[in-house]
Amino acid sequence: MLSLKRVLIILLCLVIIALPVAIMAFMLERSGAAPELGEDSVRVPILMYHHFADYYENNPGTIVSGENFAAQLRALRDAGYNTISFEQLRAFVFDGGDLPENPLLITIDDGYRSVYEVAFPILKEYGMKATTFIIGVTHGMDTYKDTGFPIIPRFDDAQVITMAESGLKFFESHSYDMHQHEPFETGPFRRGVLRRADESEEEYIAAFRADFESSAAQLEGILGTRPFVFSYPFGISNDLSDGLLREMGVEVTLKITQGVNVVTRGDADSLMSMHRFNVPGNMTPAQLLEMIR
Repeated sequence: MLSLKRVLIILLCLVIIALPVAIMAFMLERSGAAPELGEDSVRVPILMYHHFADYYENNPGTIVSGENFAAQLRALRDAGYNTISFEQLRAFVFDGGDLPENPLLITIDDGYRSVYEVAFPILKEYGMKATTFIIGVTHGMDTYKDTGFPIIPRFDDAQVITMAESGLKFFESHSYDMHQHEPFETGPFRRGVLRRADESEEEYIAAFRADFESSAAQLEGILGTRPFVFSYPFGISNDLSDGLLREMGVEVTLKITQGVNVVTRGDADSLMSMHRFNVPGNMTPAQLLEMIR
């Protein structure tokens, strides 16, 4: 029989998975009707996933079963959507590159091992691309930092390389240690990338830069390339964050506000603070297609 302490830890882990849902409750907003497209613009929906498991009924906000994920990919394929990479999107904006009809981006936050074990085989089956955003400090781990608290396991370096070699999986930054969970923190808590109350602006900028550089060094060490896309932890940004990231070579930033992205050739700003559609576990393929139209 599980001890009371173990039960409480397991329940806390489930709460951690649910935290993005609580934040989404006030951050996800429809942006209304799709804006008209100019000659050099394209509409690009971005989907957002997290964890893949068969017990999604317990938390339909961020857990999707493999069966439902496969059904969603089939529906997207049959509806004529073509998955692209952020490299293709960047080339469209800056280098005159072309995009396929009905381009779509699939993103997966946090770096759970279920991406490798569940989602990756399904993506290979359908030949679809996806980008995963890694939290550096918990990469390859099954405990929260050095606290010993159990967390849902993350994939490791070898699994990243295997997925990257397929040409279908890409990896970018979800910060190194700015995706913090207050119940597990042993020191000062930071809410996403926001400045702490005890920091001066100069201290905050230095901390933000150091965190991203740690994430960039980690990814470059695994894949040999520096990240140019940043997914904001919990979708939270501030007046400084996009500018600081641009200074460090980031060309695309993602939030969790729900709506339409219109990307325009030569317009770098159209790649910043982009919207994403969260895909909950209990969403049917028909509902998914209706959401992104």
